[in-house]
This record gives sequence, structure tokens and C-alpha cells, in this order.
Amino acid sequence: MRARRLGFALASVAAGAGGVLAYTVARVQGRATGDVSDYLAASPSGEHPVVVAGASIVRGRASVDFVQVLRERFPSRAFVNAGVNGNVAWELLQRLDQIIACRPAQVVVLIGTNDVQATLSPDATRTTRESKHLPEDPSLAWYAACMTEIVTRLQRAGASVALCSLPPIGQDLSAPVNVVVREANAALQRVCDATGAAYLPVYEHLVDLLASQGATHGPAWTGSWAPGLASLVEHFVLGRSYDAIALARGWILSPDGVHMDSTGAGIIADVVADWLERQSSTA
Repeated sequence: MRARRLGFALASVAAGAGGVLAYTVARVQGRATGDVSDYLAASPSGEHPVVVAGASIVRGRASVDFVQVLRERFPSRAFVNAGVNGNVAWELLQRLDQIIACRPAQVVVLIGTNDVQATLSPDATRTTRESKHLPEDPSLAWYAACMTEIVTRLQRAGASVALCSLPPIGQDLSAPVNVVVREANAALQRVCDATGAAYLPVYEHLVDLLASQGATHGPAWTGSWAPGLASLVEHFVLGRSYDAIALARGWILSPDGVHMDSTGAGIIADVVADWLERQSSTA
């Protein structure tokens, strides 16, 4: 009898944990505010929006939504959120027609964190390729090629394009993952030099803040999925802000070492806003 009761208890705990996980996944996969589908359904006439394209940092569900921050700073402009959780650059390239259909005046692209993580080990490379059905193994060279094609197609459609450098992953800037982040950003700079796209120094501004607070040597990103999942559960189930989660863990810019709290999101918005203002002044 006691064993049966224990079995029921364990089953109840497992069911509860499964329910929490399912709820959390559903919430984080919720649609971005003002996404591409919403914008195209509204069929605005004569409007040329700013499209911000990328992965989860852009989507603003696992991260503070910096696209919404931009909307509040530029109330007379339309902003379209084209962020899709987990995307690599090749996946963004596959959905570029939808972005072009928005007839954007400017497109800001922030993507590549997942590309970087996919290159960190043979297992990560294989898993990413298989799970996403990619036509080749992820590499920084292929990332740069995809980014070049993304920029070229957007420019041919009449948009001004800016590429954001990738944020650091974790706060230990000497960690191997951030060596690769810097290599990816160097590749982005070369893409911008070759295509005429603007290079937006997101990484550089985030690092400046970390350096000003003596916080460039930790905590480090471990590669584990657990901190990210815990952050999402705390946010969506327990109602804690990403800022509170970051503070409790000793992070300055992020609740999990990858996504942005309001400090990190605000810096990204600052960098993008500066470019948009320069665009307006030269129009």
C-alpha cells in the first residue's frame, strides 16, 4: 500500500512538472508583438516599416522585447518583429520573402547566437544540422555567406540594412564561446564592408557596460539548457521579471547568459535608435 501511495505521489509530481513545462513552452513560443503576420494582415497602405529580424532575442519572449522599446521611442514609425525562436541565419534566409512583402524601408538584423553555439562542438554541429534539416554543417563561413545573401536580397528590395554585432554569451569574455562570438562579429563586419550594410556595435556597447562595472570575467555560460529553462519557468509561471532573475543570479545584462534583461535590451535599442536617427537625418 505504501509503495502504491508513493507511486501515485511520484506520478502526480511528474504530471505537475510536465504541466509546468508545457505551459512554459507554450508561453515562450507565443507570437511576438507586432509580428510579420499581424502586419501583413493589416494591409497598411503606403507605409514602409522598420523590420527587425532575428531569433529569440528579437522575438522578445525569452528576453525583454527591445523592439517594443523602439516602438515607444519612435511612436510615428511602424516596427515589425520578425524574430523566430531558435533560428540560425539560414532559416532567416528561408523566410525572407515574408519580410520583403512588408515593403520595409529599413531592416535591422540580429541573428547568429544560435549559429555560434552550433559550431562549439561536433555534437552541437550534428544536432543542429539534423534537428533543423540544414543543407550543410553550421560554420562561421556558412553563416557569413547566409548573411551576405540576406543583405543582398533586402537591398535589392529597396531596404536599407543594418547588421547588429552579436551580444556576448555569458559574462566571461575570455571564455571560448566569446572568442567565437568575436570571430562571428568580425565576419559580420566583413559582410558590411562588402555590401554597404551598416554595422551596429551591439557587442561593443554591451561589453563597455560590463567593463565599466568590472564584470567581464564571470559568471560564465556553461552551455547547459538548464539556466534558460529555469529563467523561463520563473518568468512565466512565477511571474518574476527578467531583471529580478538576472539580479538574483549575478548577471548584469541577461537572466540566463544569452537573452536580455531590460539593461541589455535598452542598450540594443539605443544602438538601433542611433542608426535610425542617422537614417532620418540623411533622408
